[in-house]
Amino acid sequence: MKTNRLVMDLLQNQNDRSNPAEILVKILGFSAREKDSEINRKLMKTLLLKYSDSEKKLVELNNLKNKFLGIAAHDLRNPLSSILGLTEMLLDESMGPLNDEQKDFIAMMYSASEQMLALLNDLLDISAIESGKLDIRQIEGSLYNLVKERISLTQIIADKKDIKINMVLQEVPEFEFDAARVSQVIDNLISNAVKFSQPESAIHVLLETAGNVARVSVRDEGPGISPEDQKNMFGEFQKLSAKPTAGEKSTGLGLSIAKKIILAHGGKIDVENAPEKGAIFWFTLPMKGNTA
Repeated sequence: MKTNRLVMDLLQNQNDRSNPAEILVKILGFSAREKDSEINRKLMKTLLLKYSDSEKKLVELNNLKNKFLGIAAHDLRNPLSSILGLTEMLLDESMGPLNDEQKDFIAMMYSASEQMLALLNDLLDISAIESGKLDIRQIEGSLYNLVKERISLTQIIADKKDIKINMVLQEVPEFEFDAARVSQVIDNLISNAVKFSQPESAIHVLLETAGNVARVSVRDEGPGISPEDQKNMFGEFQKLSAKPTAGEKSTGLGLSIAKKIILAHGGKIDVENAPEKGAIFWFTLPMKGNTA
C-alpha cells in the first residue's frame, strides 16, 4: 500500500529531521487522503453506473414513446382523411345544395380537420426522425423546377391575404436530393412567411448557387425575428412571440422537421433579419451527383 511505502521512505530518509510525532502526523494525514481518494473513486464508479442505467432506461422509454406516437398518429390519420373527403364533397354540393349557414359550419369542420391532419403528419415525421427512421431518397432532379412548382402551389394560400410571391430563380444544374422532403421544407418556409406577413405585402424567394452548393431563401416583409425567437426557432413545439397576422394555426413542429430534413441532406438551415425589412429563412443543399 502507498501508506506502507511512505512509512518506509520516512524512516529510511536520513535527511528527514522530523521528530516521531511529526512523522506520525504525516503518515495519518496521507492515510486519510488515500482513504478519501478511494471513497471518491468508489462513489464516482457507483454514480457512473447509475447514470448509465438511467440513460439506458430513458432511451428505452423515448423509443417506446415514439412507437406509440407513430401508431396513434397513423391510426388517426385514416379516419381523419375520410372526414376531410366527406366534408369536401359536402362543400362542393355533390350531395345536394347547402344554405349559407350550412356551408359556414362545414367549412369550419373542413378547416379544423385540415389542421388536425397537418399535426398528425408532423407527429409521424417527428416520430420517424427520433427513431432514426427518416427516409431520405436522393434522386437526381431539378431544384429549379421544384421551387417554381412549390411557389405556384403556395401562391393559392398567399392569394387569400393578397400577398404576392416574387421569385428570382437561378438555373441550377440537376443534382441528387429527396424532392418530396425538400418540398416539405420549401412549403413550410413559404407558408410561414405568409402566416406572419401583413395582407397586401410581398414574399421574395431566391434560388442561387455558390460553388457546389444550392441556396434557397425566403424573405418576408414582416417585423423580423427577435434574438430570443432566433435561438429557439428550430426546436420542437416552439411558439414565436410574433403571432400570425390572420389567426392562422401552427403545430410548432414544421421548422424542427425542416431542419432535420436539411441536415440529413448534409445542408444547413437558418434565419436572419433582412437589412431592409423582414426575416430571411434560408437553407443550402450540397449538389451531390451534379452532372454539370
